[in-house]
Order: sequence, then structure tokens, then C-alpha cells
Amino acid sequence: MKTRLIHTALFTAATVIMTACDDKPATPNSSGTTDTVTQQQPVQAPEQVPHKPEDVLAAVETQLTAYPWLSSALTSMETEIGADGSTLLTAKVRLTVKEDLYRSENAPAAFNEERKAMNACANRAMQPNSLYLLQVGAPTDAITDEDKAARPLPENLQQLANELKDLAESSVYAVSLQAGTGYDVTATMKVNETANGKEYTEVSVQIENLPRVDIGVPAGALPEGSALMTPDFEDTRKQEIRSKIEAFEAAAAPYIKSREEEARAKWTEYNAAKAEADRKTAEEATAAAAEKEQWINHCVNTIATGKKFSGEWVRDTQFGKFTLEIGEQHKYEDSLQFIGRLYDTELPDASMDVHGRCEFTKGEDGTCKVSITIYDGYYQEDKPTTEVYTSNDGIMQLKFNAKGNMSGTMLRTAWRNQPEKAFNVSFSAPEQ
Repeated sequence: MKTRLIHTALFTAATVIMTACDDKPATPNSSGTTDTVTQQQPVQAPEQVPHKPEDVLAAVETQLTAYPWLSSALTSMETEIGADGSTLLTAKVRLTVKEDLYRSENAPAAFNEERKAMNACANRAMQPNSLYLLQVGAPTDAITDEDKAARPLPENLQQLANELKDLAESSVYAVSLQAGTGYDVTATMKVNETANGKEYTEVSVQIENLPRVDIGVPAGALPEGSALMTPDFEDTRKQEIRSKIEAFEAAAAPYIKSREEEARAKWTEYNAAKAEADRKTAEEATAAAAEKEQWINHCVNTIATGKKFSGEWVRDTQFGKFTLEIGEQHKYEDSLQFIGRLYDTELPDASMDVHGRCEFTKGEDGTCKVSITIYDGYYQEDKPTTEVYTSNDGIMQLKFNAKGNMSGTMLRTAWRNQPEKAFNVSFSAPEQ
């Protein structure tokens, strides 16, 4: 049995049948007593309480908690009695989107295209100092590695650039579902009669045709200041970007000018420093040349023909005196070569022929190197120096200083790994 409760209500009238005792005579029964017809009591049909639409909708909405942005309205309902005597209710419900839903999207590519108008100005502000130096006439050899590095934007320009980037690239919200969009769904449930009224259980709603629950965010739930893709939004945002670019260019103009002035000042300072360095280098070169010439003259004039250097040799506890006499000398570009003799100061006849070379290059200690080779001659056999004089590899390795003194060792080349056999020798500058 089905009944549409929205449009009709069933009412049952009670019929009362009464039989008066005096209308019908008693009828004798077989036992001789009289049967009396008893009066029939009236039967009252139970009153059917209608279903309240708000109660039915409340039951339906328990299944739609994932869709807070939908409102519901009951369009029709009907009931039927099931085989077990329970009441089943079927409701048709209209669901409507309360307000526009939005989803986050990337900004339109047109915004970044608009932003490109700032690139030329930003590039001039950030370009390496080398480009500004070339503009003011600086040669490439005046440009350092530091000059070739891009210059970061100053804080005020960087802030404007960041704002432009945000305008061009920040997400926007586009309508994903318009307010007023409606969906018809069917809901079924079981109705139980309780002491407190009707109870709706086993509620089921057919939501297959509803949109995804994450289709968007209601307009009222969007973050404050969200960019909404309304019909005039794109033009408004493009105008914002143009205005921000104008502000960037106005702020960058004095900075770019200062970069050019900075490069010009650096080039001027570079020229002045280079001129000073060149002058200093020339002065140092002149001074070095004069010093070298002076040193060469000192070597030539001290180790000169006829000059005698008084010397001493020492080895362990042994010592003695000898003299180095310079004979012929020959000056070359980087050295002075000479021949002479080395003899015992107290016995001039004990004399050895020598050949020497004095280098003009002065070391860090302020001395230059003098090498002497000892040849055959006459010597005293009872002297320790005989070990050198009688050999074919006797040498002296000396240093010549600014005072004209020489000092070093006398040895044989065969003793290079036996330094303890070497003689320590020193010669005083000859008298002028």
C-alpha cells in the first residue's frame, strides 16, 4: 500500500453499531435460558501523523556533511509499507550551490609577458661593472674579475622587483562552480515510530551525480585579499603590473646613473694609479739599474788587478794565513773573471795558480757568489792545505759582500759528501 503524504492524508471514520436490548427480544437457547445480543464497541483507526519536511531533510543532510556549500530543499516524498510492516520513505531533494566555488590556478601567462617590459631596465641596473667601464673607454686589461660579476639590485629595487614577480606569478582563483547550480538526488530511509516521534534510520543518498567534494573553496572561505578571476580582473592586474614597472624604472634611473658615474670615477682612479705605478716602476728600475751598476763597479774595483786579499784558513784546531792576489781580470755582462795566485802569507814562494769568477747578481743576503779553481803550484808539504793543493779538484766557494770581504770554504769536489774535511776561509778587503 503506497500513500503520497505531501498531497493527501488518509483519515478513517469510526462506525458505531449499537443494538438496544429492548429492540431485540431474548432468544431462548436449548437450555431454556435466554441469550442476549451484546452491544458491539466502536473501533478507532490509528491517526496517521504526517512526516515533517525539516525532519526528512535533517536525515538527508547527515549524509552530505562533505558538501557544506550545498543547501537542500525537499521536492517530494512518498512512503510504502514493507513486507515486514516497516515504513520506507523515498524523498526527492534539490541541492543548490550556496555561493561561487573557486580553485587555485597559475597566473595567466599574459601577466609574465607584461612583466618583461622591466627586463631592459633591470638588466642595466644589474649588469657587471665591466660593461660600464667599457662604456667610459676603459681597456679590457683594466677590468678585473670582480668587475665581471653581476651587481645585485639594491634593496629598494629588489623589493619592487619582488612585488612585480608576485603580481605576475602568484596564484589566482577561478570559479570552479557557480552559485545557484542545482542537483536532484534521491534519498531513501526507514521510518520508525518511537515514543518521542518518528525516527529516520538507514538513510542512503544517491550522490553519484554530485561534483567532487574538493572541486573548490567557497568564496567566503578564501584567504583575505585573494585574487579572483573576475571578468575585469586580468585587465586590472595588467595595469597594476604596468604601474609597478613605471615605479621600478623611476627608482632605477638614478641608480643606473650612479653606476655610470662610479665606472667613470673608477676609470679615472685607475688611470691615476697606473700613471703613479708606472712612474714608481720607472723610478725603481732606474734605482735598481743604478744600484746594479754601483755593485758591478764595486766588484770590478775591488777584485782588480794587483789587489791582494789577506786571508785565514781554519779546520778543526788547525789554521794558517794565506793571501789571494788578483792578476788579470776580464769583465763580462753578468760576471767578472780573473786569474791570480794563492800563496802562504809568510812564505810567498809557496804559491798556487787560481782562476776565479765573480757573479754580479746580488742575493737576498746582499752578497754575490765567487768561485775559485786551484791549479798546480808550489806548496808546503807540512801544511794541511796540501790535501787540496796536490789534488786536481781543489776549489773555493766564497761570498763577496759590500765591504769587499770574502768568506766560504776551500775543499775538493771529492769531499762534497764529507763536509767535515773542508777548510773555512775568509779574506779581508784589500787596502785601497
